[in-house]
Amino acid sequence: RKISFKIIHSTMLLLPKWREHVAGTKFEGRVLPRDVATRWNSTYDMMSAFLEMKEQVSEFLDRSSNRLSDFVLDDDEWEAIKGLVSILKDATLFFSSHNPSVADIIPAMDAIDQSFATGIVNRQATSAPVRHALSIGKRTLNKYYQLTDESHIYRMAIGK
Repeated sequence: RKISFKIIHSTMLLLPKWREHVAGTKFEGRVLPRDVATRWNSTYDMMSAFLEMKEQVSEFLDRSSNRLSDFVLDDDEWEAIKGLVSILKDATLFFSSHNPSVADIIPAMDAIDQSFATGIVNRQATSAPVRHALSIGKRTLNKYYQLTDESHIYRMAIGK
């Protein structure tokens, strides 16, 4: 999040260097997407782009002239990004594939909850930072479950 923010908002220094860095590659003209709190899938978009441009991002961060060496990602952090992208991809594809209705939300929340729970307990396939992020996501999801319990519209949509 901080990497993308620093590059995008440094219009006089880092952004032109980034554009120069990716010039002549298949990512020419592409900027790292920002994570926007009010856009539900922007975290997935940002992390997916980071993975896709891993080599370019790593090289750019490692250049001493860019003064971004504090943000260089190690192998564990790249694995954490890969794990989160994998988990968020299913939700992104589900919600992007059609116009979800209120009746679709609870089953989707259940599927996401199951995916988060599986990721939390699967210590071999999921790194510690990803498990921590999933725990935070699960707590947030539980808050939404509570809100649906209090909503007449959700109860009518699921037939209760």
